[in-house]
Amino acid sequence: MRPVLQYAGDVLVAALAQGVAGADALARECVQELRRRGAPGDAELADEVAGVSRLAGLPVDLGAVAAAMDDGFHVLDVERGDVIPVDEGGEGLPIPPGVLPEGEDARRGVARRWLAEQGFRRVRRGL
Repeated sequence: MRPVLQYAGDVLVAALAQGVAGADALARECVQELRRRGAPGDAELADEVAGVSRLAGLPVDLGAVAAAMDDGFHVLDVERGDVIPVDEGGEGLPIPPGVLPEGEDARRGVARRWLAEQGFRRVRRGL
């Protein structure tokens, strides 16, 4: 699970919510690994997996937030969770541009940390 901790944490949050057998043990392991690794977004995800997050849920794609940070000039619609380019009339929370680390897991972690700093946590997007 170590190479993909951010993805594993997201899956485990969903598995715990659905009561999937065996998810508790994996969640404990994931929380320990996240706290040990300490990469951007790991503490926030560890809290979420452990069930202690007090952040408001937002159905947002962390990959899209990370891409917006790479590109700049995007906003986050805090009602729907959409990432919108400013030049398309997007209004919402400005996503700051930044230099992101290599690797999708690390990039998602930076996006997760930024989202938590804004008072939100990622939740699964529904139809």
